[in-house]
Amino acid sequence: MGLTLSKKNEKEQAQKAAKQKPAKNSTSIVAKIVGYLKGVVQELKRVTWPTPKEMLNSGVIVIMTLIFFALFTFAWDSLATKGVTALASTTSKEATATPQATTTITPSTSVTTTGTGQ
Repeated sequence: MGLTLSKKNEKEQAQKAAKQKPAKNSTSIVAKIVGYLKGVVQELKRVTWPTPKEMLNSGVIVIMTLIFFALFTFAWDSLATKGVTALASTTSKEATATPQATTTITPSTSVTTTGTGQ
């Protein structure tokens, strides 16, 4: 039992030492950079890196999602373009409709009426 307690104490001390931050009073930029890099290395040791199989699965999911949203966006854009084009063609026909008959007054005060086939 005494052996277990000493291992536990060592483990706790190691964890406390790892949690301690470098002194804030150090004014050297080099010391700050070195301290930062040591922290980065410690964090990278704790990272659980994915296996190649997990990376492949994640990559396939990302690519399939990308393809889905690309096709969805293409379809939505195509429908919107056709709708706007159809709307523009119906309103432009109404706006550019020619009158059935025109009346022209000439300086000789005679009135001339021309028809379009009625």
